[in-house]
Amino acid sequence: MNWLAQFTSMSAPFNQIVHYISGSDLFKGIPFMGILWYFWFRDSDPKSKTREIIIATLIGCVVAVFVARAANNMGPYQPRPFANTALPYHTFVGLPVPESQALYIWNSFPSDHATLFFSLATGIFLISRMTGTLLYLYTFIFIALPRVYLGLHYPTDILAGGILGLACVWLSTRTSVIKLYGRRSSMLLAHYPAAYQAALFIITFEIATMFGDVRMLLEGIVKYFPR
Repeated sequence: MNWLAQFTSMSAPFNQIVHYISGSDLFKGIPFMGILWYFWFRDSDPKSKTREIIIATLIGCVVAVFVARAANNMGPYQPRPFANTALPYHTFVGLPVPESQALYIWNSFPSDHATLFFSLATGIFLISRMTGTLLYLYTFIFIALPRVYLGLHYPTDILAGGILGLACVWLSTRTSVIKLYGRRSSMLLAHYPAAYQAALFIITFEIATMFGDVRMLLEGIVKYFPR
């Protein structure tokens, strides 16, 4: 982290580009969902098991993010690197001061970004090893590394999130787990293909945007809920 920090005061445009990449759905969720939908339509034959794996992957990634957020909210507080006064202070030229950023008071461990996108990469890896391997690399370079560079996460946050995401999708794609819902899911798709896929699109959109609208709704409900 100290090695990366030596570059934070060199170039404002570079910092702004990294900051944009770290927060842009165009570089995060949209490519993953585009690839999932590509495989969904390419391998429509039930014998390929691709659609079965995609549904299991989406279930696994949602469970993984839920576990990560629970750990964030209920685990011991760990300030993010850019908010940790025990670490050397680094200047990010061209970016807002850390104290003005919403994540300044958020718990750091584990990384929900790493959890979500490593879990999606794992599901795609089970469909296509070449594509999955490239997505693992993409997740590391364009999602994980920028968040470490910007002081949003420690490497251990990324590692823990990645392991959590991988484990949840590995479990959700086991045959014994798929049997719990697979038959009913296939029946719904067969009887109501348009409605099923429209609902699935909405779900994948929310996953692609890190459940932004859902979180906003829940925050609004909590804000006005009587205590």
